[in-house]
Parts: sequence; C-alpha cells; structure tokens
Amino acid sequence: MSPSGSSSSDKASSDKDRRAAQREEIRRQRQAELKRQKRIRTTIIAAVAVVALAIAAGIGWAIYQSTRPAGPVTPPQGVAADQTYYQSGADSGKPVVDLYLDYMCPICNQFEQLNGAELKALADADQITLREHTRTFLDSMSTTGDYSTRAANALACVADEGEDKRAAMNTLLFENQPAERTAGLTNAQLTEYAKQAGASDAVADCISSKKHVTWLHDVVEPEAQKSAPNGTPTVLIDGEVFQDWSTPGALTQALGDAGADTSAASGASDAGGASGAGGAAGTASDAGGN
Repeated sequence: MSPSGSSSSDKASSDKDRRAAQREEIRRQRQAELKRQKRIRTTIIAAVAVVALAIAAGIGWAIYQSTRPAGPVTPPQGVAADQTYYQSGADSGKPVVDLYLDYMCPICNQFEQLNGAELKALADADQITLREHTRTFLDSMSTTGDYSTRAANALACVADEGEDKRAAMNTLLFENQPAERTAGLTNAQLTEYAKQAGASDAVADCISSKKHVTWLHDVVEPEAQKSAPNGTPTVLIDGEVFQDWSTPGALTQALGDAGADTSAASGASDAGGASGAGGAAGTASDAGGN
C-alpha cells in the first residue's frame, strides 16, 4: 500500500493540472469569442460603408442625371457645337481675353463689378476679342446640386435671342446672385430675369427643358478644366493668366500694353460697374470657386 502522503500529493498535482487545463480552455474560448466579435464588427463596418457609398453614389448619379439631359449637343444660337465660349468684339488682330466664370462664384461677381463695364466697352469698340466661358463646376455649392448649371443654361437660352440680351442677362444674374450653399434662383425666377433682359416667352421652355445643358457639360466644362484648372474667376490675355484684376484699372492697362486702344474704356467703370460683359477672371480664387 502506498504511503498516504504520496496519495495526497498525487491528488493535489492532479487538481492543479485540471485547473490549469480549465484556465487554458477558458482562455482559448475567450480568444475565440474576441475574434468572433471582431469579425462581426468588421463585417458591420464594411456593410455600413458599402451602404453609405451606395447611397452617396445614388444621390450623385441622380443629381448628375437631373442636370444632364440625354440628347445631342445643342449650343446657343451662333455658337459652333465644339465652341466653348461666347465671342464678342474684334474678329482678329486684337488682344484675346478668355474669361472663365461660374454664376455661383461670389469672386466672379467682384470681378464683374470691377472690370465688366470696361471689358464690354472695349469689346463693343472692337478693341479686344472677348471670349466668355460659363462654367458649371460649382453645382455642388448649391443645396439643389445644380444651380450653376441652371443659371448658365438660362444665359444660353437668352443668348439664343441676341448678344445684347445675353449681356443684360449676365448683369442680372450677378446682380441677383444667390449665396453659396443655398438653393439658388428658381427656374421661375431665372425665367423672369430672362424676360427682363429682353427674351421672349419662349425662353421659359428653353430653361425648363435644360436645352443647352449637354453643351455646357460635355463641351464647355471639359475644356475649362484643362485651360483654367484652378477654378473661377480666371482671365487669360492672349493665353497667359492675368492675376492683378482686383487692382482698379490694371486689367485695362494690361490690355493697352497688349495692343488695345483703351480710350473706349475711359469712364466705363464710373458709368456702371457691372453693366457689361460676363465676368470671370484673374487668378483663381480657389478650386472650390469662391
């Protein structure tokens, strides 16, 4: 018979091993549970992210579709299908001014107040070739997601009926420019301003049907992204960016240096600041288009 002391020792050792095994099993179970919970969290996060992306993509697509009607490119009257701007002034031999603007851009409005009347006077006197590019990239700055497009389309609808009417509409759009992160002017308001600019009743259908949006999105905007990538306002003189447009008289002086007879612009700014050419300008205020 074994000594009682040896039996007690074996039993104690066996109990210790059993408890150790139990602890190890509990540890393994705990680790397995933690891994399972982590997989669940990861799956949930991934699912939520996928759903959020799908919702965002759906909203973006809906906005895109709402502002981009199907159909062929329909430029405004007198503008070639592949032309990205409205042209006025001299046919050739004078400084070429390219203006890039967006009607949701408040800095474009400042440019218009400072330089619009002088540029229009120079274009009317055939002292410059003025090319105005109406951008739509600030749609995202309106709560409806489409104000820049709707305003530019409204201008194009008025342009169908004449250059002077387009210039008047440009002035009205800046004089009544909505604040960023608002819905912008309604189509009814745009139609009313178009009629104030001299457009006929037919302009209402042009605005509501988004007649010229494909031209704006597929022709004007892609070229602008290459030629004026930093946003609006942007002004080029003979292809070179001019940055000092915020200094009164500086743009007119630069055009004089480039070969324009600027006497036609004398007093134009005093006669009415924004009464003229569609503005866009100088150095880009920021790619988000202030």
